[in-house]
Amino acid sequence: MFQRFMNPTLIYTRRIQQGLEEARMAALEHESAAEHHAALAHMYRERVHRLQMEMSAVTSEAAPQGAKAEAMPGGDEGVESSAAAQVHRITPRGAKRDDGAAGSGLMPQGVAG
Repeated sequence: MFQRFMNPTLIYTRRIQQGLEEARMAALEHESAAEHHAALAHMYRERVHRLQMEMSAVTSEAAPQGAKAEAMPGGDEGVESSAAAQVHRITPRGAKRDDGAAGSGLMPQGVAG
């Protein structure tokens, strides 16, 4: 009876089966990760293309507008309507403590007890 549980061949076979299952799970996880990374690569390629198109539009509009601004006194009105003026600017936020302390109604640490 103990021969069935203590047989080295059966123990080795069980270890091989466990290793096989682990290898299958690892392969499945890596395949799904590869699909994810392929989708990200595709997304970033599209983003590069979109940003290149936007950059070419901005540079093509900026060159003629600059020439007009030199020719016309007060030529800033034309620049505002160009694509360069429509580019969104990212402004840095203050520190989290600055944002939370001013308007959140929370007491600073130590005041609440």
